[in-house]
Amino acid sequence: MKKILCLLLVAAMTALVFTSCGENAEANVLTVATNAEFEPYEFLDSNGNVVGFDADLINAIADKLGMKVAFKNMEFEGVIAAVTSNTCQVAISGLTINAKRSQSVDFSNPYHEGVAQVLIVRTDDNVFTGTTKEQLDEQLKGKNIGVCTGFTGAAYANGDEEWGFEKIEDATVKTYENISLAINDLKSGSIDVIIMDDQVAKNAASTDNNKSDIRVIDVPLTVESYAIAVPKGDTEMKQKIDDALAELEESGELDQLKEQWEL
Repeated sequence: MKKILCLLLVAAMTALVFTSCGENAEANVLTVATNAEFEPYEFLDSNGNVVGFDADLINAIADKLGMKVAFKNMEFEGVIAAVTSNTCQVAISGLTINAKRSQSVDFSNPYHEGVAQVLIVRTDDNVFTGTTKEQLDEQLKGKNIGVCTGFTGAAYANGDEEWGFEKIEDATVKTYENISLAINDLKSGSIDVIIMDDQVAKNAASTDNNKSDIRVIDVPLTVESYAIAVPKGDTEMKQKIDDALAELEESGELDQLKEQWEL
């Protein structure tokens, strides 16, 4: 009986140790929601790993917090929801700070400012000749416009009161899951133009597959700032991230990452 009790006690203690280790391991993991279809901010490498500027940045932040990152790759529309449902602790995915999203989550201090929506057109396009936002807005009227689900470009084309955008008059807006699908339709002539974040647009237009067929009109339609989303009211997590961002900025590491990813 004593032997059995001893064995049971050892088993219980072993289970407790493993449980504690598991809890500690979990406590050292930062779960991060992202949509890895937004090069150069986040995309998948040949091994299926999430890489890019945002990926490097959140890894650097996690390192300062003594944590490791576990990415959860998902559709862009689910990124904010993953934070509000506590499926993930934070989200980084080229997220523009705006009033609508701020109702659901809190944002860190901006880590990249001056982001803009621009147009992607076919190389031989002679319709979008404007050199100002106002001229291009006029030329967008009545056109077939491609946008990506949940991105600022979709709100810009369709109109969104909380974003402060009016719907583009008489435009037909087609929504795509990712930029590659939109570019394929642009090349084929199914749509006239794409509205997309500037650096993503430039990266897409510079690839071997695209550079002879499409080009970017580098006139900003919007001015935006990217930040990291944290659960609403989680002041502790926000402060930790803001402190880490401040350290990265002060040390020059943030600028080095931007230079590395040509932002």
